[in-house]
Amino acid sequence: MFLAFGLALPIPLAVAEDAGLASTAPGVDTSSRSAAPGEPNAPGAAEPRPSSNDVEGDGDEPDHAPVPAPSPKQPAMVRVATVAKDGMVRIPGGRFTMGSDDKKAPPNERPSRVAVVSPFWIDKTEVTVGAYRACVERGACPRPARTSASCTYDLGDAMLPVSCVPWTSAQAYCTTMNKRLPREVEWELAARGTSAIKYPWGGGGTSGCGTAVTLASEKTQRSCGGKKPARVGSRPGGASPYGLHDMSGNVEEWVADWYGEAVSDLSPRAGASHVLRGGGWLSLPSQAKTTSRNWGSAREMGPNVGFRCARDD
Repeated sequence: MFLAFGLALPIPLAVAEDAGLASTAPGVDTSSRSAAPGEPNAPGAAEPRPSSNDVEGDGDEPDHAPVPAPSPKQPAMVRVATVAKDGMVRIPGGRFTMGSDDKKAPPNERPSRVAVVSPFWIDKTEVTVGAYRACVERGACPRPARTSASCTYDLGDAMLPVSCVPWTSAQAYCTTMNKRLPREVEWELAARGTSAIKYPWGGGGTSGCGTAVTLASEKTQRSCGGKKPARVGSRPGGASPYGLHDMSGNVEEWVADWYGEAVSDLSPRAGASHVLRGGGWLSLPSQAKTTSRNWGSAREMGPNVGFRCARDD
C-alpha cells in the first residue's frame, strides 16, 4: 500500500485476499497506491508493489548498517533528549515544518506548512503481536483476520509488529490501553523532529536495509524483511530524533485522521478513508519518508499495515 494522489474520494476497499501478500480485494492494490481512487494511472504514479510471488528473500535479515551521513544539501538529524515511561516517549511538541516543497515529492505531501503541536506521548515501537494478543485474550480486542499468509498474528513471534489490523481495531486497542491513535501532525513531528529531514535518521538518502525494513531499493522486489516485517526496534540506527523505532518501514501505521489529499487540509471532519504513515516492509524506500502519506479504507487490513498509540501529555 502506498501513496494516493488526486482529488477523488477513496472507494471503500474489500477485505484483503487470502492469498499472497495482497492487502485488499482483487484488482485493488493499495500497497502501491499512487493515485486517488478513480485515477489509478495518475501522473507521477509510483511503481507497483510486488505480489507474494515476486517477493524474494528467505526471511533472513541483513546486518545492520551505520546511519548514512547527511548530504551537504540536507539538514542533519539532531537527537533530542526525551522522557520515556511504560514503553512511551514524551514528545515536547513545538513548531515544525510539515510536508515538503520538493517538486519531485508526491502532490499529497505539498506544499509544506508550519505546524504547532502541544506535548504528547507516543509508543516507542509499533504495537507488537504479544501486546495485541494479550488484549484479545482479555476479550477487549477482536482477533485479526488472517487475510494473508504474511499476517503476523499467527507467525509465532510475539515481537513482530501486529499487522492485518483495520483502523477500527487499532483504535479499539489504543482506547482499551487508555491511549488513542496519534494525530497525523503528531506522527510527523515524532518522525522528523523540528528539522525538515527526509528520513527519521536524517536528510540523506536511503541506506539499503540497514536503517529501515522496506523494499531493499527503488528497483527491486526484494523486501528487507524477507517474507514478513522485522521484530520491532531491530533497526536502531534508523530511530527518529526522539528515539522512536520503525517510523520508516516495517509496517505502515494508522493515525486518527480522515484522509485529505492536501497537507494544507489536514484532519477533515469526515471521509471515506483514514491516513497511513511511514511505509512498510512492502513499500519502496521513497514511500517511507517522514512526509510520505497513504490512505486505507475502514476495511483495509493487509500485511503491510499496523499501528502505534499515543496519549495526551
